[in-house]
Amino acid sequence: MDSFRTLIPYLRLHQRQYVIGLIAVVIANSFSLLPYYFIRLTIDGLTGQVDTDPATTGITLGTAGLYALGIVGAALTSGAFMLLMRRMIVIASRQTEYEIRRDLFAHLQGLDKPYYDRARTGDLMNRLTGDLSAVREMLGFGAWQIVNIVSGFVTAFAVMFSLSWQLTLIVLAIVPVIVGVLTYLARQINVRHRLAQEQNSLIAAKAQENFSGARVVKGYAIENREIDDYRAMNLELLRRNIALTKVDGPLRSFMSLLLGLAFGVILLVGGRLILAPDSTFTVGMFVQFVGTLERLTFPMLMVGWITGVTQRGLASWLRLKEIFDSQALVRDEPGRTDPTLRTVTGDVTFENVSLRYGDRTVLNGVNLHVPAGTFLGVTGPTGSGKTVLAQLLTRSMDPSSGRVLVDGHDVRVMPLRTLRDAISVVPQEPFLFSDTIANNIGFGLDNRDLPPVPTGVSVVGAPPPDDIPQQPDPARVREAARLAGLTEDVDGFPQGFDTSLGERGVTLSGGQRQRTAIARAIVREPRILILDDSLSAVDTETERRILDGLREISRGRTVILIAHRVSTLRHADQIVVLEEGRVTEQGSHDDLLERGGHYAQLERLQRLASDLDADDETPLDPGAAADRLETASTPEQVTR
Repeated sequence: MDSFRTLIPYLRLHQRQYVIGLIAVVIANSFSLLPYYFIRLTIDGLTGQVDTDPATTGITLGTAGLYALGIVGAALTSGAFMLLMRRMIVIASRQTEYEIRRDLFAHLQGLDKPYYDRARTGDLMNRLTGDLSAVREMLGFGAWQIVNIVSGFVTAFAVMFSLSWQLTLIVLAIVPVIVGVLTYLARQINVRHRLAQEQNSLIAAKAQENFSGARVVKGYAIENREIDDYRAMNLELLRRNIALTKVDGPLRSFMSLLLGLAFGVILLVGGRLILAPDSTFTVGMFVQFVGTLERLTFPMLMVGWITGVTQRGLASWLRLKEIFDSQALVRDEPGRTDPTLRTVTGDVTFENVSLRYGDRTVLNGVNLHVPAGTFLGVTGPTGSGKTVLAQLLTRSMDPSSGRVLVDGHDVRVMPLRTLRDAISVVPQEPFLFSDTIANNIGFGLDNRDLPPVPTGVSVVGAPPPDDIPQQPDPARVREAARLAGLTEDVDGFPQGFDTSLGERGVTLSGGQRQRTAIARAIVREPRILILDDSLSAVDTETERRILDGLREISRGRTVILIAHRVSTLRHADQIVVLEEGRVTEQGSHDDLLERGGHYAQLERLQRLASDLDADDETPLDPGAAADRLETASTPEQVTR
């Protein structure tokens, strides 16, 4: 019940539909019992028995016709109200499913990086599909069947008690047995369904990872091992589903057995009542009693099924509620966030910033000022905290101590929308969508900047969705592609910018994916542009063209370029070297070369690698050279 109460806000949105539907169920059940009354009158009239109405001593053809019309009318009325109920409750359940799915997706969009570091994509997909369908079934078919069963039992037992309290008590004697068994089985169904759904999530996650990493699986020739692992997971799901079926399956059989026993006992006792001297219990009344009890057969059989549906729905809702209960660690906080901050110029300051993961210190007392419009280069060994610096600026995480300021305001005070609207980030491993190149580049553009196309499609009972934009402005897309050095590659494709990419952009090379991501960041015209080692997969000539484009757009904008190559950083206004989470060097390219520190050693080693590249058939990659330098601890090792 506690978990069901959290669904009440959604049910209130459709309370009128549910109330009308549930009233219709009660009326339909009441009229569904009337045919047995007319059958009773007909039988008693034909047999000449006197029933509860002393005036009834026979039957005529006209009377039989009226009874027949009464049966047809009762059936039509019951069917009409049942149809009304279905239209009300089933539609309401579909609308509720839409609203829960909408809110779930919106809530997931608001969760931060730490949550997605823990969550598995396959598990989230299973919850948004399988679990949500189970909840919808509980709120739709399950809800009206529960009312159908309750109202059917109340009306039926009222009629049966008026006919024979002795026979009614026999039927009631079976009810405690049914309730006890159903309570036990319901608990088992709840537990076992949850275990089955958890295994379903693991299977979905395994499949998603294998489909996404198909190249890696085939590259290592481990298809058979993955097939065996997947088979083992499916066997475990089979075992859990069989365990669920063992408690879910016997419900209908158990109910059928009890009903069979009840009919047998009622036949014996009812026959004695009819044959008893001075008995007022007629054959017609017995037929009406049996017919009314038979009318309960389906509700009784459905008790077990509805119990399973309800338990599965509640178990699935608990899994969905886990998502709703998850809160972003980084979020706007009332009383702290200043909603009046709506613009960003790009002045960035790190004030004694430290970040710790458990016992590990990632950043330690970083102090850095980047004036608006500055082109900043950041380099350093792997694991020195370069990417973390960028994540703190975008508030993907908050520092353990110190402050990150943008335009003099602590980023924890700025609205996340304002901060992130002003920043574009290009990661080393960019994510591209299964869409056209043009739509991937224009993905970050605000829909309000684009001409809308009315869809005319809306969900029944819900406000129409926002207008869906057309494709982004081709001129802006092409200009961003030119600045990212991508135009020549795209023009070589048969469909140009309308070329559709495979999942995660697998149809493009690594360098093309990086340049597409750079174009996606540039087209937004951000106040702060962060490139996190996003030129590592391009050759030096392409790198030069991209850097020329960046210098072209960097006027008045803050650009933070994280890289290992000295050639990438040499034209930056200032360069920062991070080592073990500390800023160890800072200055221009020429200044850092004169100091002879890590940056100068890196430049010397990469220049040596370039010289050897001209003569050696096996060139030394600058990135590999940088990794060697990071592990060098003596001048002799650096020279080697």
